[in-house]
Amino acid sequence: MESCQAVEADIDKLIAKYNKYGPKWQFQLHRFISTLERYKREIESQSSEIDKCGLSSTILQMKLAIKDISNEHRRWHSDVSRVGKTIDKNFISDYTEASNKKAFKTDNEKEILNKIICMHLYRDSKWEVAEEFLKEAGITVDDKQKQRYLNLNHIVDSLRQKDPMPAFEWVYQNKIQLDAKKSDLEFKLHQIVFLDILNRGDQYEAVVYARTNFSRFIDKQKEIQSTMGMLLYPPNVAQMRTEVIDLFIKDSCLSDDDMLSVCVNVGCSALPALLDIKQAICRDVGGVWNENDELPIKIDTGFAYHSVFACPILRTRSGTSNPPMMLVCGHVISKDALNKLERSGRLKCPYCPKEQLPSEARTINF
Repeated sequence: MESCQAVEADIDKLIAKYNKYGPKWQFQLHRFISTLERYKREIESQSSEIDKCGLSSTILQMKLAIKDISNEHRRWHSDVSRVGKTIDKNFISDYTEASNKKAFKTDNEKEILNKIICMHLYRDSKWEVAEEFLKEAGITVDDKQKQRYLNLNHIVDSLRQKDPMPAFEWVYQNKIQLDAKKSDLEFKLHQIVFLDILNRGDQYEAVVYARTNFSRFIDKQKEIQSTMGMLLYPPNVAQMRTEVIDLFIKDSCLSDDDMLSVCVNVGCSALPALLDIKQAICRDVGGVWNENDELPIKIDTGFAYHSVFACPILRTRSGTSNPPMMLVCGHVISKDALNKLERSGRLKCPYCPKEQLPSEARTINF
């Protein structure tokens, strides 16, 4: 924050100087241009005698003004250069010390990164860019996955253009899954259509639509009452439409933010702290964040997407080297607990009488 304030102070000085002199010089230049154009017209017309004394005086004044403007411009250029130096002084352009040298070394890791970038482009409807990226990166994406993004983008674009029909078709095709998770998407879509009709000024048609389509939502009585109250007090439809789009994205099993955006946001939030402490850490404990699977700083829990499992036996949290293991009976313990409970090549579940071979346990991810 202090770095931004330092740069902002120099920029404010530069803007203040421009506001002081800029309009003044612009006015003078326009006046000189108008005077010279008048003399030019008099010379071309030859209808009257030219005021040579006035012309010479104007040219002399113009030369002096241009000289003053040039000198002031040089001073402005010095101030602009000072802003650049302040930026270089307060902001670090080399971030290699904060990077993980081991990241994206293997072909598999590079392919995963490229696919994440491609999914980001698909999600943003950048289809031509995504296809060109696929060719240049030399990777392939499943056609079903492509088609899924194509359909979802089409539905989202249609909702933004006040066309709910593609969304309704998707809802009817996936009604079983949506009912299982008790989704409000279908009701919200009808609510948006009702409000669009209402905004067109046709209250009678809106009431008819409500009677036809809201009657089957028996468990939404309070929401229906609130919706009918909108006949008198129409809400912000644009905001509600955005909420419906977000709900559709959620129900279609897409995260609110795509993977690339999340990774970039996490990196940006961690980078300032890493750069602040890099000198001390690199000097005392070199490579501390390059050799471990965790950062030496705290990240906002809103970005914590990794699964956490606490072993009920050892009371320890699972990790890469100690993942959660599911037994054949369905109970879950950590790998370390599994190794400790093994006796003579057999393992008895600590929660039920079921016995099994340790090799029958399966690593799971939450």
